[in-house]
Parts: sequence; C-alpha cells; structure tokens
Amino acid sequence: MKATKASVWDLYNGAKQYKVPLFQRPYVWSRQQWEQLWSDIREQYQLMSGQDTKHPARFLGSVVVVREYEKNLDKYVIIDGQQRITTISIILAVIRAFAREKGLTELYNQISDFLKNAPKSGEGQYVVIPTRVDKNALYHIFDEDYVFDQDSRIVECFDYFWWQLDRSTEMDLNALQQVITEDLCVVYIELDEGENPNQVFEALNYRGVPLEESDLIRNFFFAHLENQEIAEAQYDLYWKPMEERLLNDQVLISSFIRHYCMKEGRFIRHGEIFEKIRKRFQNASPDEVLYLLKDMSRSSEYYRRILFPDSEEGTSRERKEILKSLFRIWRISNNTPAPFFLLLLAANDTDNENGGKLSDQEVFEVLSCIESYFIRRMVCGRPDTVYEDVFEILCRAASDGNGYLSADETKSLIASLQPPFDLPDDDEFTDHLRYSDLYHPETENELAFVILERLEEFFSSQPRGLEPVASYALFEDESEDLMIDHIMPESLSDHWIEHLGSDWSSVHTDFLHRLGNLTLTQENSSIKNGAFEDKKAWYALDNLMLNAGMKNIRFWRRYQIDQRSGVLAAFCVKIWPRCEVPEIEIAKPSVVPAGCMRSGEIPKQARPSNLNIAGTVYPVKFWYQVLENTIRAIYEKEPQKFERVVREYPGYFSDDPARYKSNVGTYSFKSRFGRYQIRDMCLNIIKLVGWNEEVWCLTCE
Repeated sequence: MKATKASVWDLYNGAKQYKVPLFQRPYVWSRQQWEQLWSDIREQYQLMSGQDTKHPARFLGSVVVVREYEKNLDKYVIIDGQQRITTISIILAVIRAFAREKGLTELYNQISDFLKNAPKSGEGQYVVIPTRVDKNALYHIFDEDYVFDQDSRIVECFDYFWWQLDRSTEMDLNALQQVITEDLCVVYIELDEGENPNQVFEALNYRGVPLEESDLIRNFFFAHLENQEIAEAQYDLYWKPMEERLLNDQVLISSFIRHYCMKEGRFIRHGEIFEKIRKRFQNASPDEVLYLLKDMSRSSEYYRRILFPDSEEGTSRERKEILKSLFRIWRISNNTPAPFFLLLLAANDTDNENGGKLSDQEVFEVLSCIESYFIRRMVCGRPDTVYEDVFEILCRAASDGNGYLSADETKSLIASLQPPFDLPDDDEFTDHLRYSDLYHPETENELAFVILERLEEFFSSQPRGLEPVASYALFEDESEDLMIDHIMPESLSDHWIEHLGSDWSSVHTDFLHRLGNLTLTQENSSIKNGAFEDKKAWYALDNLMLNAGMKNIRFWRRYQIDQRSGVLAAFCVKIWPRCEVPEIEIAKPSVVPAGCMRSGEIPKQARPSNLNIAGTVYPVKFWYQVLENTIRAIYEKEPQKFERVVREYPGYFSDDPARYKSNVGTYSFKSRFGRYQIRDMCLNIIKLVGWNEEVWCLTCE
C-alpha cells in the first residue's frame, strides 16, 4: 500500500467514484462530529482571511481505498473514511445550493463537477455511492430535489450545515469552498492489487477503532459469499430487514447476535461475539452462510417480539397473554432469557419449516413458569447472577433434544433446580411478600410495578355478578399514567401521626414499603401525602379493582397493612405458582429437619430449638430470638466490623435504644420478620464480617 497527503480537491477532482462496500455500517456521524468539523472549517476560514502568508492545512484523518479499474472512470472502494467523505460531500452540496440562489454560476458548476460525473447516467454519475440504507437520501441531495422519503442521519447532516451556512451571512462562498477543498487534507492510503479489503477493514476497526461487533460480523458474512452481486441481493433479502426490525441500532443488533449464538447452550461474553463467529464459520461454504443469514433474519422477528411485545399483535386470548407475559419478563429480567425464548418462539412459529411444534397454550405455560421463577426469586432477594447459567442449562437441554423443550419439560427442569438456582416455595414467597420491603426508594421499582399491575389485571378479570368490569389492559396508554402510591405516605403529616396512634414511628418505619401499604392509582402528585380520607375519595374515582375495598376501611394502621399484605400475598401465590408437573413426584421434607437449616425449605411446623454460632450454643424458642442472638454474637466477637452490618441494614438499626424492642450495645434493631427472611439475614450478616456461613447452625424441632 502507499500513503500520501491529499487535499479534498485531490479526492474529488476528475472523473472519480467512491463506493462504500456492503460490509460497512451506514452513515453514523451526529451533531458532535458535525460541530467539530464546522469549527475546524471556520477556524481555517479565519486564518485564510486574516493573513497573507500561506497557512498550514488541517488534517481530517485517513481515507483508505482500494482501486477498481474501469474505462474512463477511477473507481475506488472506501475501506476507511466513508464518514468524512460523505460529510464533505454534503457540505459541498449545501454550498452549491446557496451559490445557485445567489447566482454564483461558476462556483455552482465547479461543485456540481465535484459531486457528479458527466455525462454518466445511473449510479455512474454520482461521485459517492453510500450504503444501501443511505442511497436515496444522498442521491436526492446530489440531484438537488431535496424531497426526502424519511428521516436519516444524511438528512440531519444536510439540515445542520444548511442552518449553519444560512446564519453565517458574512462568509464568502468562494472562499469557503476554497478552504474546504484546499485547506482540508487527509492521509490517503491506496491498497495494492491483491490486498484483501475485508481483512484491512477488520484490522483498522476491530483492533482499536470502536465499531460495533455487528458491523464486523456483517463484513465477515458477506465477504464469504461468492460475489458482490449475490452479497447485495442477500443483504436486501435478509440483513437489511433484520436491521430495520431492530431499529437500525447496532448495539441492539450486536446483542441479538450474541443471544442468537447462545441459544445452543454456549455462553458468550459481551465483546467476544465476533471472534466466536469468525472461528466457527471461517471455513463455512457460501451455502452455509446463506442458510445462517436466513435463520438469523427469521430469529430477529422473534427477538423484536421479545423486546417490543405489542398486545395488538395478539389474535387470540393465548397470544395476548403470551405478549403480556413477555412484556413483564422483559421489564424485570434484563433480557437474560432471550436465547431460550428464541428457541421457544421458533418452535411455536407455524410459518417456520421446523416450527409449529409448540401450541400457544404450551408457550404460555412455559412463559408463566419462567415469570414465576423471576418474580419469586426477586421477591425473596435471591441473587440475579445465576440467571445466565440457568438459561444456558435450558438451552443446552433443548439443543440436546429436539431443539426445544415442552411445557412439562421446562417446568420439570425449573422445579428440579438446586441451590443457588432453586425456585422459592410458597412459604418463603409468602414470607417475603408479607414481611420484606417491596418498594425501594431511588430505584425504578419495576418489580413492584409488575406485581401491582398483575394483581390489578387479575382482580379486574374476575366475574362481578351482572355488572361487567373492564379488564385492566397492561399495554393501553392509560397504564403509563399510573403511579405507585404509599397509602400511609412517605412523609407523615400531623393528621397521619394522630391517625397511626402512639406507635406511629415504628409502624411507619416497619410497614411503609411493604406490599400491603402499596397500591396503584392515577397519576396525581398532590395525593401522595394526603390524609387517609382524601386518599380513599381519590381511590374511589380511579376505578381500579386494587382499590375497590378501601372505601370500607376506617383506619389504616399496623393491623390493616399487615392484613392486606397477607391477602395480596395469597393472590400472588395463585398468580405465580410453583413450576410443578403433576406426574412428577417431588419428595417432601420431613417435618423435623435434619442437620443445619442453612438452606432448603423451612416447614411451617418447624420451631427453632438450638443456635450454634462459632461453637457457642444459644437455646432459642422463637424466630426473632435467632436473629437477636446472631446480631449480639457478631457484636461481641467482631465489634470493629459491626458497622458493616449497620450500613447494610440502615432501616433496621437505630441510635434510639427505645425505638425497637431488641437491643445490642447502643443500638436498637428490628427483629420481627418471617422465618425465611430471618435465616437469610443471619447468613448475610455472617458473610458481611468475613465468616464462613458454616459457623452458623440452626436446628429445629
């Protein structure tokens, strides 16, 4: 290859054509790059106007091309620099438009010669041939009709520089054109014949310049096809529609390709997708690449449905429920189930030659099981680091079988997962719903929204005698106007302090963020801290079934909040049941648990008897005593590290020794929780001070 300094004049002068190859990304420069370039141009313009001596040129970067020989036309494929060349072309087109308006015929003709080759016709007339996505917009600019079919970065760039030139009336257009064509330079690199442009593209971009992996993958695939004509046809047929389904967002497309490759049960980290694909398909035949492109394009339809489920697409009750479940899972799961869902939707697709194996009802059962898995684990505070492992297991099981899992197979696998992957049982789920905070300030609270919205949908779907009740539609616009409201508000007025009674402080601290104190209502910031009677009147107007019974409640205190938490928790157990298959027998634990109760189910009948902490045995009769003794043992043995515990549970410890019933040192602390939450807190406290959880052993009777 040879590298030289070249001005914009050198790039455009004469019969030339620069073509952006199929494997490159479309035009992506935005306002940040345009502002920087315009600033450079204005600075060069001022230098030229303010001094007689020759001023230095300004370098824009590199342009790398490979030459294609054609009679009477120097054709080049742009390997690197298409963003610069396209932007300069648009700026020149804007100057040409202003020159025409001002009657500067010579300048107008000169720039026209830069942008179009005469007397060529068709694509041969254009000096710059962009990617297929950008062709229409750029050709409209070159042809001076300025009628654009749709918005694009090309159009935005044209509008930006038109606006800049329109407000820069002091600039001389001839001088401006001279600055751009003579003072702006690039490092021009032309590849020798026989050098592989695709490899150069990878070397320039994969090893340093931040391109998305989808750009590199596109280059890799289409370089493996037989010729450019076939590549362009397959691009139009498969790749372009895929990009459009995924909003032409290259980050999103890279994420899709990663999940597509993971559906065989092989975990791939972010940033490793291109290398994995290159190793796997570097010796693939063109037919194999074509099949892969076709399958990826079809799978992108499923991926769009996973990310952007729309209930309007549902033609039956099952289809609508599938889309609603997908939407809920997407909100709370960070899209980790996507590889498995690609397999699931493919098996359900009757238009797919290998599909139609799972009915809508079976798909809904699978999604319901996975939704229960996420909801139960998140409510119970289980770690989210295991989810990619779980769906890798499901994908591998599907790939080892028929390429999919039936509803019963999925339920059986989920139900058989062992700690730390296991699905919490009804008791643990209910325990945390009743006694743990569901709402967490300073977060999006998607889990709380999903639970409350699903409860409202469930209540609204129940028959109400002869009076019809409209279902709550999760996807309708009015759902966006709903807010989570704390019935007992976050900020207490004098009215609320009097209403709550003498123990108002402990009630507010303990019950504020629990399920029973949360509801949905129409957006109204003024109601958030309103009196209870005002809230009840507002709830009566919002027509939500979640609030239908509030009008009959006189007081809103500890007992009422706890009772409502229990009632709603019972409905949550019904809405999100355990994933169980009737014919599979699951061994029930003994009423008297064996060994230490550090994991597994805690039967309702179990009562704590002895707690062993680092060799010291504490007799206990009640669950709160388990937590009290654990905290006191840590305080005595690790006083320097005890502040870690206080920082981890700031809402549970107080400097006021009279605030809570349990005390340690100068602190009082909350200790009345459910059995599962107490066990989880004890083990977490043990870990916080750096102990192995095996030093903690609880036996029950």
